[in-house]
Amino acid sequence: MTRSLRVLLIEDSEDDAALTVRELERAGYEVTAERVETGGALVAALERQRWDVALADFTMPQFSGTAALRLLREYDPELPFLFVSGTIGEDVAVAAMRAGAHDYIIKGQLKRLAPAIERELREVEVRRSRRHAEERLAHLAYHDPLTDLPNRLLLQDRLQQAALASARTSDPLSLIVIDLDGFKAVNDSLGHHAGDQLLQQIAGRLRGAVRDCDTVARLGGDEFGIVLIDTSLDAAAQLAKKIVQAVQQPILIRGQLLVVRASCGIAGCPDHGTAGDQLLQKADIAMYAAKHGALGFAVYAAERDRAAHTRLSLISDLRAGIDSEQFRCEYQPIVNLHTGAVLAVEALARWQHPKLGALPPRDFIELAEETDLIEPLTMRLLERALDDWAPARFRPAIAASVNLSPRMLRDPALADRIEQVLRVRNVEPGALILEITETVIMADPLGAIRVLARLHDMGVQLAIDDFGTGYSSLSYLRRLPVDVLKIDRSLVEGLEAQPDPIIQSTIDLAHQLGLIVVAEGIESAGVAERLRVLGCDAGQGWAIATPANPDEVRRWVADRVASEL
Repeated sequence: MTRSLRVLLIEDSEDDAALTVRELERAGYEVTAERVETGGALVAALERQRWDVALADFTMPQFSGTAALRLLREYDPELPFLFVSGTIGEDVAVAAMRAGAHDYIIKGQLKRLAPAIERELREVEVRRSRRHAEERLAHLAYHDPLTDLPNRLLLQDRLQQAALASARTSDPLSLIVIDLDGFKAVNDSLGHHAGDQLLQQIAGRLRGAVRDCDTVARLGGDEFGIVLIDTSLDAAAQLAKKIVQAVQQPILIRGQLLVVRASCGIAGCPDHGTAGDQLLQKADIAMYAAKHGALGFAVYAAERDRAAHTRLSLISDLRAGIDSEQFRCEYQPIVNLHTGAVLAVEALARWQHPKLGALPPRDFIELAEETDLIEPLTMRLLERALDDWAPARFRPAIAASVNLSPRMLRDPALADRIEQVLRVRNVEPGALILEITETVIMADPLGAIRVLARLHDMGVQLAIDDFGTGYSSLSYLRRLPVDVLKIDRSLVEGLEAQPDPIIQSTIDLAHQLGLIVVAEGIESAGVAERLRVLGCDAGQGWAIATPANPDEVRRWVADRVASEL
């Protein structure tokens, strides 16, 4: 098999060059050769193309082999270089090798040439592969393998260097920390491959939004950072606004248009600190403020620092609280508006914080959602509700209604987990009602339907909670295996003074779909009566019963049952 070989001959004799080429062709090479005999010609040949091997005479009238070797090494440190010369003394040969030549061949012994070249070609390939691997490892140490952006380590280094330069020159420096809202939903519903594609496209949008002198980095997960050289806080805020707009443009992945949003936090030097770690911390705090307030972007402010410390402290306490059984449930009865019978009790989470006392859901549910603690918290509250209201412990049997976290609904193994909880407690699935919001279902309809269908097939009752606050469409309910529709309190308020045709139509359409309708937030007997006249099946609210601990609610239910006998 003929092998191609590009040979650069540094040789003053045309005849010797021809003999060299003929010897290589005899060894099976298809030779492309160029002969040069001056430094200028050598440079021109090196700049014109790549060569596989350089062969040089040691002594030439206009140019020495060692000078050629030094010049060649400036262009290619690894190109195999062999001296092919006349009589050469041992001391000269040693000097040639020390100068960087790989071998020397006596012109009268050219049969050694082809094996020597083959050996050097193998060795240079090994050297190049090793160097490439080392360069790749060095690159990966400072770059994110998915997006090829600088990683957190490299951003921290560049940020610190930029902060030092800013301190010397008094030029402004800004940092933007970016977190994606909705990324986890993509991962959960479409898989990590789709999530990776999404991150790559977002990385491209961020790179396209900044200058070459700025640094865009992936800090980890769905979080990015941008170091902006010679950029004021006002200019950084304008850029953050553009980034928010750019990120939220739909992205087509696997035939689906996906939308995520960005929350940006901004900190500047010297306004918020002169060290890189200070700027990162404060931009992070501003980012959380932007996310919490749905602001898109926010610039660091001192009052946000205090709020961030409180938040971090609560997150730490939340983890400990779940493990140490600090969470309990209060229950609010759900009654039939026509017969007065108690149909179920809704479990309302309460946190008995060791220092802050009793905390309502608004103080911890959002934190739990943001930190993935919502899953263990939801399962613990579900277990507690079943323990408090299992039929074996309370007669007559009362179903327990538990609010299901949006993230739980994205877990394909949710039905199996709940089935195990029911089996361990020997509770029939019909004794459990799971409440889900309409907006959660619309975020991933196909995934939600799969999980809900599995739960419904088990016998668990399903309820749409807070109906009327989201998409407010009954059309998609035809596809969902739900049993109960709960009308949000915002629609119920003021019903006594002015009839609401929306409630009437909602009740009528829900009944056509075979759903039980429950009204939330009934604050007066007049509202309860109005709902009964409209045909609403059941209700809950302070006009019926206030939330209370399980013992109090059990007594309330028992007294109500006794009064009906």
